[in-house]
Amino acid sequence: MRRAFAAVALLLVLAPLVANAPLFDPDEGLHAAIAQEMVARRDMVTPTFLGEPFLDKPILFFWTEAASLRVFGDRELAIRLPPLLFGLLGMLSVAWLGRGLFGGRAGLTAGIIYGTMILPLGVSQVAVHDIGLVPFMCGGCWYLLAVTRAAGLGRAVTLGFAAGLLLGLSILTKGLVGCVFATIFAGCLAMRQRSAIRDLAAALVVAGIVAILVAAPWYWAMEQAHPGYLHYYFVERHLQGYLTATQRHAGRPWWYYVPIVIGGALPWTGYLLAAAAAARRDSLRLAVWAWFAIGLVFLSVGESKLVTYALPLFPAVAILAETGTPLVFSRPGSMAILAMGLQAIVLIALPSAGLLALQWKYGAHHPALWLPLAVMASISAYALWRAWRTRPTEHSVPWLATATMASLVGMMIVLPRAADWMTSRDLAAALNTRGTLPPRVSVIDERIGSLVFYLSPSLRAEASSERLVEVTFAEAVMRTRVDPDEAIIAVRRNQLERFNRLFPRPPQPDAQAGTFTVFRTVTLKETLQRH
Repeated sequence: MRRAFAAVALLLVLAPLVANAPLFDPDEGLHAAIAQEMVARRDMVTPTFLGEPFLDKPILFFWTEAASLRVFGDRELAIRLPPLLFGLLGMLSVAWLGRGLFGGRAGLTAGIIYGTMILPLGVSQVAVHDIGLVPFMCGGCWYLLAVTRAAGLGRAVTLGFAAGLLLGLSILTKGLVGCVFATIFAGCLAMRQRSAIRDLAAALVVAGIVAILVAAPWYWAMEQAHPGYLHYYFVERHLQGYLTATQRHAGRPWWYYVPIVIGGALPWTGYLLAAAAAARRDSLRLAVWAWFAIGLVFLSVGESKLVTYALPLFPAVAILAETGTPLVFSRPGSMAILAMGLQAIVLIALPSAGLLALQWKYGAHHPALWLPLAVMASISAYALWRAWRTRPTEHSVPWLATATMASLVGMMIVLPRAADWMTSRDLAAALNTRGTLPPRVSVIDERIGSLVFYLSPSLRAEASSERLVEVTFAEAVMRTRVDPDEAIIAVRRNQLERFNRLFPRPPQPDAQAGTFTVFRTVTLKETLQRH
């Protein structure tokens, strides 16, 4: 089990780095450009994008990105390494918490499950803040769990202090959500073990004070640099964003996170059914179920909803799925067939489905990739068959890990091809070749974070929010009429037909840049004037 855990952990870090996919938009490219700008401006307090303060996210993740850029330079590895390491720390912290709850073997299994579930795995591949939350949250929860097994108020205060250090870092990573989930966890433990209520309450008070002290210096520095920041972030973004539909991620239904949990837990979703059957006879398992359920309700009640916001639920999901694995392999039957059948379908079919989706959505044909994908699918199928034949759990889980790793390699084969349609690297390369930045670069229906990141330092120095802009299709026509002749408009190739319909006849492209078609404004003006 330790060898399987180590192999999965190593592959989860190395495979994406070897795949070397370009940076994704919208979020990864934006966060990369912000960290790059922090390094260039030597300002480690205020994150900025194109010179404008970026106030929507705390600082710790940007610090790790900036530190990596200083060491490795402006390349994908520098941006990808911090989230991959946070994903690895998340896997370790879930294993640590699972061990504290149900023992060492259970912890290793829970860590493997967490690291290979679709949502945690996917989020660890890209530079987004949410992946950094889980290690600090789970570490804080472990210390709160230790309170229930320690005697005396003094010990509770010491453990609360340690929890507070980690939860303070979670506040610097993703605001208050980590503290909320840790408090829910402590409440579930208290419901199970009434004798620990006093000690847990004392630990939570100490943890809260310490967490505030850890996070306060940066938040206070931001308030001094940008008066009103604390009101904006904690009142408008947190409180009003949770209670009202004032944020751009509002308007989603109350059940929004249910399919995300079901799909995001693949290929391990089927094991949750067995875990539900096991929970009836174990109060500690019921406490973990309560942690998950209350957390799900808390997120569902909030008005602002986003896929990555569900990530704090997945440590509980991984630990619960682990509790289902002994039942699946000790008593094979319809439940075992369902769990392993679902796992087989996902692991064998997912990489191929990704390649088919590329062909369907973008018309991107990659026939040479089918052979390596077939090899990876065969390895997954063989490992799953061995898992089924080599029960009990301690012999089956390493084979399940092998099947998952083969599927992960398959996904890493597809990932760079998918990234071509979600990055502006080639467009930036075309601009770098010109040597000067056009008067305005308008990118239709795309975020421009990766475009800024990949610009050469000299062009990046010329860039501003006026010269690099994101526009809608309707705005593109307006830009055509008012922009200087040497301005350019870039449109993704799969959107080209829609763009051409804006003109009496399709305009002639001036250049191709990867998956982008580039038009000079003067060309578009001439097309309009002829008709």
